[in-house]
Parts: sequence; C-alpha cells; structure tokens
Amino acid sequence: MTQDETIMTKIQKVEDTLNESMYKLDVLKKRLKTKLLTMETREELESKLEEIQEVLVKNEEKLKSLRKQNTKSFMVAASMIFACFLLYGLYVLFYGTI
Repeated sequence: MTQDETIMTKIQKVEDTLNESMYKLDVLKKRLKTKLLTMETREELESKLEEIQEVLVKNEEKLKSLRKQNTKSFMVAASMIFACFLLYGLYVLFYGTI
C-alpha cells in the first residue's frame, strides 16, 4: 500500500479481501461436502481451506487495527473541533462581540 492511501481506502481494501476470502471459503466447504471426491482432491481442498482460514484471520486482525486507528483519527478531529468551539465561546464571552 502506498503512503497516499487513507485509512478508509485501506479498510475498504481489507474488507473486499475478506469478502472474497469468505466467498472462497464457502465454495470450498460446499465442494468438500460432496462425496464424489478422491482422497487426493479432498486433501488438496482441505489444505486450501486451511490457507484461506489463515488469510481470514490475518485480515480480520488487520481490519481491527485499521478501525482502531480510524477511531483515533476521529477522536483527534473531534477534539480539535471542540477546542475551536470552546475558544470561540470564550472569545465571545470576554469580548462580547461576534
């Protein structure tokens, strides 16, 4: 990922990857339920299933950290807005003119 990307675009990319992985996971689970698979094919599908589950866990952790970072950014912005309104209120209180 480049430096120019915002937290929201990073979150969107991770969510897209999660959705794609969830779809692959569902497809693999459905294929594994069929009884017409050979042992080799079944083992191959199970290994792919484990890989996808690992990717899902990593992306979920990444998404949690990005959302936490997004919350911190929001709190900083909200604090700055609050400080501006507070300073404006104090200015109006002491000088009485707008």
